[in-house]
Amino acid sequence: MLKEPYTNWDSIRAEETRLLRAISPEEGIQQFFALMKEFQPWLKATEHVYREKRNQAMIELQARLASLANNPLDERTD
Repeated sequence: MLKEPYTNWDSIRAEETRLLRAISPEEGIQQFFALMKEFQPWLKATEHVYREKRNQAMIELQARLASLANNPLDERTD
């Protein structure tokens, strides 16, 4: 049970940003793959539950990337 119902998310995000900036990209990649290895059994067990949502997110991401490719910032004439 939470002792304090209110959480200061701004301070949590600020600390997260500070910690992320303190590591190198290589360290970040190592941490990512360590987490993937740790959670792989759970991810496999629940894959069918989240498959449709993940596929929809990938479709939206591809559409956003295609939109960026069609409207590069370099060609703006603001």
